[in-house]
Amino acid sequence: MREGGLLGWATAALVRLDDEAPGLIARTLTAAPLRRQSIFAALAAREEKVGLIGANDDLLPHSFAEVVRHGRAKDILRHGFGDVPDGLSGLLTQVGERPLPRAKDYLTLYDFLTGDDMRGAEALRASGRITCRKLEVLLALDPRWRHTHTLDRIDSGTEAMTFNKAVAFIQSVNSKASDEVVVEAIGRMGPTSSLPRLLDRFLRRADRLPPHPVSEGDNELRPLASMRDLLEAGRKYRNCLAHRLADIAAGKMAIGEFRGECLVEFRPTLPTGWLLREVHIERNRPVPLVLFSEVEAKCDALGIPRIDDAGGGDGWKNYRRFTQEMEWS
Repeated sequence: MREGGLLGWATAALVRLDDEAPGLIARTLTAAPLRRQSIFAALAAREEKVGLIGANDDLLPHSFAEVVRHGRAKDILRHGFGDVPDGLSGLLTQVGERPLPRAKDYLTLYDFLTGDDMRGAEALRASGRITCRKLEVLLALDPRWRHTHTLDRIDSGTEAMTFNKAVAFIQSVNSKASDEVVVEAIGRMGPTSSLPRLLDRFLRRADRLPPHPVSEGDNELRPLASMRDLLEAGRKYRNCLAHRLADIAAGKMAIGEFRGECLVEFRPTLPTGWLLREVHIERNRPVPLVLFSEVEAKCDALGIPRIDDAGGGDGWKNYRRFTQEMEWS
């Protein structure tokens, strides 16, 4: 049995109304889905006491009970809400037979239809059955990203807030990812498309990368300071550099190429410095010690310290050389 009774939160209210209009519960249980959901929505307006009911409150609950017992769906909604927004009956039909888990969920539907931005209501209309989860997702989503394609691909309010922040990051590193462009990309998503892949496409076109620790390259060490350079390097060295683009765009790491033979990984240090973190060759094979030493000498000449200079000593450096332990392998 559902929490709160056969019809959840609405059970107690219906029992009270049935005292005023006997047979009301039986009529509710046998009503068509729209009429039943209209009863639940009108009950929610009364239970939540949101001021949607007009000046005839002194006639309730008896008059309300009679309307619920004998009235049509639109009469019940009008009695609960006063002005009934266009589209409310359609959304209620999409809820199904049982009430939504919380009375306030019906007020959420009402708000989507009466607010200045209709994207939430439009997303619900195209998303099939309306559930508490979908309402939670829409409430958490930035209104700009409310669409059936996001609603169908996000599982919780927490995930929706994470998506909001992910888009904000993308817009901070890609000057072309305007609100209009992101909305258009969401609208064009196909059945097999995913939101992570959509964001990844924007990331691969990022053009606002942080300053590189190697400000001016030379014939030995050149900075990989664009997404194009980084993606080409990932293909050339056959490693997972393409999966670290977000770290690079966020300034958590930087990559250079030494003599066309290896990639040099830098990591930031507080407050604004960088240090040599690791050297990588094709397929992340062990790096020859001679090549590693030449990279170290080059970084020494540029004033970029090594990781062992920042703590850990020679034992740490030689351990990493021997085991080739890499966070991004």
